[in-house]
Amino acid sequence: MTRPSKHIGAVAVLGMFLLLPAGIFAQQETAAEPAKPSEGIVHTVVEGDTLWDLAAKYLGSPWKWAQIWEQNRFITNPHYIYPGIQVVVVPPAPRDIDLKVELPPVVAGKPSTEPPSAAAEAAKAATGTAKPVVAVPGHPAERYLDIKPEDFVRAGGFTREAPRGIGRIRGGEDPKVGFSQGDTVYLRLDKEIPAGQLLGVYRVRGPIDVSGERSYSGYVKYLIGILQAGKKKDGQATATVRRSFEDLTRSDLISEKIPGYTPVKIVPGAEGVSATVIAGRMENGELATGDFVYLDRGSAAGVAMGNVFQVYVPTGLATGVASRGAGVQTDVARLVVVRVTPDFASAYVADSTESFGAGALAKRGGVVR
Repeated sequence: MTRPSKHIGAVAVLGMFLLLPAGIFAQQETAAEPAKPSEGIVHTVVEGDTLWDLAAKYLGSPWKWAQIWEQNRFITNPHYIYPGIQVVVVPPAPRDIDLKVELPPVVAGKPSTEPPSAAAEAAKAATGTAKPVVAVPGHPAERYLDIKPEDFVRAGGFTREAPRGIGRIRGGEDPKVGFSQGDTVYLRLDKEIPAGQLLGVYRVRGPIDVSGERSYSGYVKYLIGILQAGKKKDGQATATVRRSFEDLTRSDLISEKIPGYTPVKIVPGAEGVSATVIAGRMENGELATGDFVYLDRGSAAGVAMGNVFQVYVPTGLATGVASRGAGVQTDVARLVVVRVTPDFASAYVADSTESFGAGALAKRGGVVR
C-alpha cells in the first residue's frame, strides 16, 4: 500500500517543477551567457585600442567614450584598456522625431495668440530651420543644445586654484615650438604611464584678476589636445599627438583626465539668479555666438547644467531693460550652461545680437532663439 503513495508523491514533485515559471531557469542561463548581439556589440580589445577609438568606430564620435565606460564599469582606467578583455558597446537607440506640425486654432477669424506647439518647434529643429529652443510653458518637450561633441569637451572651466597635472611636454623629435597632430613628443612626467594610455593636454591662463562685488583671482583651463603614450626611447617617455585643436607647447599642462561628451538638455531654470561674466575661454575681449564664457555662480547658488542666462550690457534704450545699480541695460545674448562646479559655471553663447565683454551682467531666464 505504501509503494503507490511514493509514486504519486514523486509525480507531484515533478509536477511542481514543471509548473515553476520558466524565468527562474532562464535568468540563470542568461547570467552565464555573453552579451547577445541585440544587447550590444562585443569587442575584444587588441593592442592599441582605446575607448576613444571604439567610441569613434561604433558611436560616431570619440568624445562619447564615457558612454562605453558607463556600460563596462569593470574598467578601472577608462583611458587605458588591456588587450584580451571584452568590451560591450551598446549603440544608442534611434530617436523618433515627430514631424507633424500642429497649426494654432483659429477663433472668430483671428489666429490664436497661443505660443507655437512643441511639435511645431521640433519640426523646425529637425528640418534645420531653427536651432533647438527651450520648451514653451504648457507645451513640454525635450530640447538639447545644438553643439558638436568636440566643441562641448573644450568648454573648459574657471577655478581659483592653479590647475595641476602630471607633467609637460619636454620637446619633440623635430625642433618645433608647437606640436600638432601626428607629431611624436617627449614627456616630462611625475609618474609612470603605460604605453597606449591617452592623456589630455590643457592650456592654462592666469591668474586672472576679478573685481566687483567679490574680488579674487583665478585660472582658465581648457583642453587643446590628446596624446597617446608610447614606449620609452633612450629612457624618456614618449607620446604621439592624436588630436590637436591648437599647437601644443612646452608650457601646456598634461593630465590623465579627458572630458567626455554629454548631451545638454535645456532646462531654463527659475528666474532670480544673477551672475557676472568673468572671462571668455580665449583671450579675445569681445565675446559672441560660439564662444565659451565663465560665470561667477555655480551649483552652490542653484545653477545647473542646461540653465539659460540672458546677458545684459549698458544701453541708453529704455525698452527691454534690466537694471543694475543706477544703469540701464538691455539683453544681447543667450548663454546655456554646459558645466558646473560649486562656485562657477561654464556656458556656451548660443546666440547674440551684439558682442559683450567680461564684467557683463547675466540673469537666469529666457529662451534660446
